[in-house]
Amino acid sequence: MNSELEILLPVYNEVKYLEKLLSGIHKSINKKIKYSFLICEDGSTDGTKELIKKLKKKYNIKLITGRNRKGFSKAVQDGLKNANSEYVLMMDSDGQCDFKKILEFWKHRKNYDSINAYRIRRKDFAYRRVFSSVCYFIYNILFQVPLKDPSFTFIMVNKKVYKSLNNYKVQCPDGFSWEFNARSKMKGFNFKNIPMTHKKRPFGDTKIYTYSNLPGIAFRHFVGMIKIKFFFG
Repeated sequence: MNSELEILLPVYNEVKYLEKLLSGIHKSINKKIKYSFLICEDGSTDGTKELIKKLKKKYNIKLITGRNRKGFSKAVQDGLKNANSEYVLMMDSDGQCDFKKILEFWKHRKNYDSINAYRIRRKDFAYRRVFSSVCYFIYNILFQVPLKDPSFTFIMVNKKVYKSLNNYKVQCPDGFSWEFNARSKMKGFNFKNIPMTHKKRPFGDTKIYTYSNLPGIAFRHFVGMIKIKFFFG
């Protein structure tokens, strides 16, 4: 069965939650959308790879994997290179997204190039919310992207968008959605904002956006946004 929608999941050490996530998505959209999973496994060390191989017997899964970790942005980009459906939904696999929103996104697919969720009552530490607010202020000055939450990865795009944005040189390795949405805007694609209740991660905390890592991430974000705007757009 050819898929109308591929659900692209970048996955790293999600053995505790991945099966529940796939089951929840399947129950929500099965027989309503012709879909498949496009899992970009990024060097997991906790048994995630073995779990995915088991889940392939139950669900329609295309697996992209490798020995070495590439990082979130590169993993998603590799997924987009291997996509071939009319629409792709990129979403985090850590349990913070409300997959029940997929059907609402699907209703708007023919009217917008990019449909983006924005978080309501964001379940992140205060320092992350402050960091995002500062980035958002600078980002708006540079790109004027008409999104309320451009850093959030729950994005459905059509083939025209993802085929034109699957091979750029990544400038924001820790901020995939910031960069992807900026590049979408620069290419003239249009957007739809849809609210989503944000959930707390069911297992563990982020390994990337820790308090000690934020200064380095902030610097790389700023340099990356300047490069995208003025040099590599």
